[in-house]
Amino acid sequence: MYCLIHRVYHIASSFNIFNEDLQVLRTKFLKNGFPSGLFDSTVNNFLNKQYLPDEKRCTVPKRRVTMTLPYLGPLSIVIRRRLKKLIGKFYPLIELNVVFKRGKTIKSLFSYKDKFPLRCRSRVVYHIQCEACGPSAAYVGKTVNTLYVRFYGSNGHLHSSTKSSALLEHLGEGVDPKCEFNPENIKILDTCRGDLQLRYAESIHLKHSKQTLNTRERSIPLHIV
Repeated sequence: MYCLIHRVYHIASSFNIFNEDLQVLRTKFLKNGFPSGLFDSTVNNFLNKQYLPDEKRCTVPKRRVTMTLPYLGPLSIVIRRRLKKLIGKFYPLIELNVVFKRGKTIKSLFSYKDKFPLRCRSRVVYHIQCEACGPSAAYVGKTVNTLYVRFYGSNGHLHSSTKSSALLEHLGEGVDPKCEFNPENIKILDTCRGDLQLRYAESIHLKHSKQTLNTRERSIPLHIV
């Protein structure tokens, strides 16, 4: 249909002849079952392209802008479509990209798990320092057992019957009556699955940390190139 209108337009020497030929075409299309509205809209589109000025196309690359919105179901899809339509109409140099993120839920507002107590942590490399002396009296160590057992169990750091404990030796020196080690202020440096990984992790931290109470240089030899 469009091709025939285009051919009639270029063959006709005047607009009156073009109009007469269009009426002939219109009659033939109607007899073949084409709706009149389809023919009229095709003619309008053809004439608009011939006589209306072309819209200026911008050659400057569009600036991509990303907007993040909470996802609210099907309503969010409608909002994104309307936003893109408005931005394209009033700000043609901007290409809007709307990204949805998961909104807050009741589950996200309340913790359904209790915080694991620090003293129950196991298979860790830890750092502890004197409350009075600070970093100048710090200790880095490891434990496969829980921290509570490492500090208060049999042969633990702060158990009274422990024969060899760098922490008890520091407290026994009497440098400051305020000296104490609070296990609640332990800093976890690493978590490992087994004793071998713990020994490697402890050796690395002993090499690079500034602690002074643990006199061992390493738990396992490190072959560092």
